[in-house]
Amino acid sequence: MKKKTKIISIVVLAVLALLVVAANRWRSHSLVRGLRVSIDYQGCDTLVDETDISDLVYDAMGTLESMRVEQVDLARVAGATARSPYLKECETSVSIAGAVVVYAVQRRPIVRLFADEGEYYLDDEGRRMPVSSRGSCNVVVANGAISLKKGDALSVWTLAKYLDSHPEVGVLFDQIYRKPDGCLYLTPKLGRHVVEVGSAERLDEKFGLLTAFYQRGMPRVGWDTYSQVSVKYRDQVVGTRRK
Repeated sequence: MKKKTKIISIVVLAVLALLVVAANRWRSHSLVRGLRVSIDYQGCDTLVDETDISDLVYDAMGTLESMRVEQVDLARVAGATARSPYLKECETSVSIAGAVVVYAVQRRPIVRLFADEGEYYLDDEGRRMPVSSRGSCNVVVANGAISLKKGDALSVWTLAKYLDSHPEVGVLFDQIYRKPDGCLYLTPKLGRHVVEVGSAERLDEKFGLLTAFYQRGMPRVGWDTYSQVSVKYRDQVVGTRRK
């Protein structure tokens, strides 16, 4: 009885395997049934949408619907989507129904630069992206003496990355300003002062001092007492009283 059951199981598996092979062969010879694009925005605002990606694919591949599934070069499809500066990664496949599927992940911008060379976003990996006609992102803005050719953006990105990684601090500020000497300043969302950060070094120490000052010092003297609060010096916070 056990031997008979084993034989039946083998036959069933063989039939299923043949059906899978036949289905795959049928699908590979059938016409492509459109293009499906899905984008993971990582919780950010939209910089690129499904139409933008579809246009890139069709420009590179032509009319997909006139092709058979076996003729679709998925590597070429992936290469077409890689032309978008807003995408971090992309996966391509063909669905069981015969549609070409593109799954993409949008890069996550953390700062909007107003540099000598123009206006750009920098993502959380330091990659530059142009502004998008699809919309703008609610991220910290950076301006002042910023030249991409001179590498000025690195210190700005380092500070923006810190603010992004520490939202309890980052939520307090909406602007970074860089002076020609490289000194960085932050403009808080509340209050009438600016924060002199200095270089983009020792940020844990600097923001630890600033947080303590905000929690203990500012409530006593008032948020409009100082025009500038500096944390660029070691182990101290220096306030410049408003004239």
